[in-house]
Amino acid sequence: MNDDSHSDATSQEGQADTRKRAGAPGRFASGHADDSGRLDRSALGELGDARGGFRGVWLTLRRWFAWANTDNLMLVNPISTGFIGSLLVFIGSLQTNSPFTSKIPGSWYLGVDSSPHPGNLIVELLAQSLVYYGLILTAVAWLRIVIGTRRGEELRHKWLLFGLWVLPLMVAGPLFSRDVYSYAAQGRMVTLGINPYNGGPALLGNSAYRSTVDPIWGMAKAPYGPLFLYLAGGLVELSGHSPLLTVLLLRLVALVSVVVIGVFVVKIADLLGVNRDLAFALSAANPILLYTFASAGHNDALMTALMLIGIYLFLKDRRLAGIIVVALAASVKVPAIVAIGFMGYHWSSSDRVLSKLRGLLIAVGLTFAVFYVLGLATHLGMGWIPALSTPGSVLSFEDPVILVGYAIGWVFAHIGLPFGPHFVVGVFRAIGDAAILLIGGITILGSRRSNIVRLTGVVLVVTVVLGPVIWPWYLGWGIVLLAIGAGDLSVDFLILLTLSAMPIDFLGAPTAFAWIGYAGLVTVLYRRRASLVAEAEEVIFGFRRAVAEVVPDRFQRYIPKVARLDAGA
Repeated sequence: MNDDSHSDATSQEGQADTRKRAGAPGRFASGHADDSGRLDRSALGELGDARGGFRGVWLTLRRWFAWANTDNLMLVNPISTGFIGSLLVFIGSLQTNSPFTSKIPGSWYLGVDSSPHPGNLIVELLAQSLVYYGLILTAVAWLRIVIGTRRGEELRHKWLLFGLWVLPLMVAGPLFSRDVYSYAAQGRMVTLGINPYNGGPALLGNSAYRSTVDPIWGMAKAPYGPLFLYLAGGLVELSGHSPLLTVLLLRLVALVSVVVIGVFVVKIADLLGVNRDLAFALSAANPILLYTFASAGHNDALMTALMLIGIYLFLKDRRLAGIIVVALAASVKVPAIVAIGFMGYHWSSSDRVLSKLRGLLIAVGLTFAVFYVLGLATHLGMGWIPALSTPGSVLSFEDPVILVGYAIGWVFAHIGLPFGPHFVVGVFRAIGDAAILLIGGITILGSRRSNIVRLTGVVLVVTVVLGPVIWPWYLGWGIVLLAIGAGDLSVDFLILLTLSAMPIDFLGAPTAFAWIGYAGLVTVLYRRRASLVAEAEEVIFGFRRAVAEVVPDRFQRYIPKVARLDAGA
């Protein structure tokens, strides 16, 4: 690997935090900066320093939950606590009318009656309470290992911990999502010669594969790449065309993918010289990955695993192989193409921007060549590209773009303007997509080879927040990469991101909770603004330098001042 691949053994955000604490300019902090030992210095306590009218409320809450400090949390046994939490979720999900997993006859081996059952209200409430309490225990156990590894504690028996935490979730039916049944149905369509890019599982007619699919996706075209659909078709064949066994195999693929994520997160952390145990705790052991990747069986797990393998190969100077593997990841689900942008830009060893741009174009061209070859080989074609808008057919009010656009459209409609909510949402989605491209482009041009892992994670998070819809498993794309070499800013951000996503997306809590979570995330960013500003300034400077090198001097005056190298002067 080139020397500059090792030059960022500590995160940029950690540098600013250390300068602030030590008062020594230029002194570098480790990727796992020390915590003070109390919860109000961790992500959960960031709100405690908020100024204004909320301070009194926060102080009251702190008195109520005085027990909730890091010292007490460190007394928790994370392996047994997390296992009990998962076990309670499993037991609660067995209830006949549980809302947390599919109860359609034939959807799973356990906890599903062969015919509808009226249920019992008291039993249902008790079962739901077990799920709630289990998730709380899961969160506590996870916080325990994150804070411990953040302090430099070794995460011993990490795979035993992972296995005990995830096992009950895999024995339960797919939790909190029915998407895996759509995958199975799309695989069945492939085996029958029906192209999933031309229509949804409804084309299967009265097939048993269709009966468990969420009706909202019945007519939806598949937005997944040909590699994944071909794999799903192969699993249908392997299962002997059994819908239930197909779902089981798809979940096993997801579980193996999360294991691969854990393995390669540690490998990349070792390669970069950062805290491997903290990276594992924030990624593979993260409840978002355990529940939405492994248990729910989302194909995001496979995409993320392949993306990590490709990034690892690239950092080991097997650059072409790495780019091809990430192209395969994008052939499962397209967001992995973000990593192609960074890897392609740094494919060349030259520091010249034109050489870097040439590498970027070649990498993008190679990726689309992989798409085309796979489309030909699987006889599925490229119809998935137009179908990428399918997830956006749902309005998710946890998405800031959707909520703001819908609210403005509602006001317009009620004051008599000819612009309804759906029209304004469409405009805001287009603006969000343009912002993603702009931010992504600036970040790629301003990146260094040594920070492409973290910046890829940043752009993936931006893609989710400004994209057409937010689902919790989408958050996993960026979580996994930000976990590697996480400093104070990233750790606090990932803790709040995870804990705010769990009640909303797992338990269906009101949308207002999402905005409470956003307020917390903004508070963290404000409190860690020194790190945020330092990294943003570095990226912007790199972007300006790239622009200055590419654009001839005589045209420099036509460039907006914000993009000129002399703008910071």
